Amino acid sequence: MKKFLYLFVPVIAGVLMFVSCNKSGSTASATKKDSVAMPMKVSYSSSFTISDSARYVQEVLQSYKDWEDNKLDNGKTYFADTISWDFSDGSKGKMKADSAIKHFQKDRDSLSSSKIDMISVVGLHSTDKNEDWVSVWYKQTDTYKTGKVDSNVFNDVNHIKGGKIDYWTSLRQALKPAKK
Repeated sequence: MKKFLYLFVPVIAGVLMFVSCNKSGSTASATKKDSVAMPMKVSYSSSFTISDSARYVQEVLQSYKDWEDNKLDNGKTYFADTISWDFSDGSKGKMKADSAIKHFQKDRDSLSSSKIDMISVVGLHSTDKNEDWVSVWYKQTDTYKTGKVDSNVFNDVNHIKGGKIDYWTSLRQALKPAKK
């Protein structure tokens, strides 16, 4: 549990710092932001606000709940016509939603259960790109039909386009059993 807290607390602190530094509102904070020289160029965006779309957060959380409940066919309601992904193992994909659902169903069918403990979720809006993202941190424990149990902590970022999930990227940290 201590190892988990050592991971969780810095991640949440970083998100809170990121969000608080990028909230718009007061002229003083905008002036202060403009007066600071950034040490690196940001290639996508450094201009994010907390999204006011609870619907996007709900859709993303529903996709994880459907994985847990083995109801991937529900993805037709919240996935865009074509979805793409990048996973931490280096695998990438881009498919029509129906094909992607079938592809992921094969993975889910290898499991007798999957338990997701959602740690954090935040909806973000890139003001300069006018794009919406939903970031989630969670612990997933999968039990395979062979009896093997595997636990990981994930940090996923889901892109929303036209009100639907069209892309996500996933970072994974394997959790090893505690030493006795």
